[in-house]
Amino acid sequence: MGLEKGLMTINLVISSLCVLFVFLAPWSSSQAQNVSTIQIVHGQGAILRGDQSKARENAIASSFRQALEQTVAEILDPNTSVSHVQVLTEQIYRRAPQYVRSYRVLWEYPDLQQQVYRVELEVEVAIDTVTQAIVGLGLSQVDQGILGERPRHF
Repeated sequence: MGLEKGLMTINLVISSLCVLFVFLAPWSSSQAQNVSTIQIVHGQGAILRGDQSKARENAIASSFRQALEQTVAEILDPNTSVSHVQVLTEQIYRRAPQYVRSYRVLWEYPDLQQQVYRVELEVEVAIDTVTQAIVGLGLSQVDQGILGERPRHF
């Protein structure tokens, strides 16, 4: 009787671990692919004809681009050619919002004296997506060490 009870307990533990593994395996693989970084950036947009709303949108857009540029600078090998700047501008930087996972406005205000709307954002940029885009463009001089070495990445 004691042996049967022990075997039933072992079978129950093994079954429980298998079920747990089935549920956690997809989560862990998807988490490994979702590498991102946080950038703190400033942006500004011109207030034209008193349109503060549009100026705010432009300030946020310029902040996204700045966050993306900082991320690309961290990803690319420092020896990457300066000639790649035009390709990056046309293919990556113009699409900055698609690489932003989330953002939070830290502060914002309309500087009415200078006719500029100013913002400071905390921007989460998808390193994995940016890296794929860079490699897809043939700019394969990616610093592989960036993925996971910096404490700002999560």
